[in-house]
Amino acid sequence: MKFSEQSPVENCAPKFDVGQVVITPTASAVLDASGQRLAELLARHQAGDWGDVSDHERSVNERGLIEQFNLQSSYALQPGRRLVVVTNGERTLTMVHLDRGAR
Repeated sequence: MKFSEQSPVENCAPKFDVGQVVITPTASAVLDASGQRLAELLARHQAGDWGDVSDHERSVNERGLIEQFNLQSSYALQPGRRLVVVTNGERTLTMVHLDRGAR
């Protein structure tokens, strides 16, 4: 995708606010190396594209939209590298970190 192009998800209305966004240095480095932008991942997360999560996690997120639970997405960036995006139930903070379990 060219920098000036937007994915269809980026054009969707967000389902929730992410609040303050904090990304760990390691996650930032992996994201930079992948060529993707943080805004792309956040747009997917806010649109309800939870990425690579189980059916159970997906249903918990859908319920969490209504009942103010934490929301968690997981996105594969390159082989063995995955970022996790978590927005707290109050929608005041979103943390982006590297999934250490992915190899």
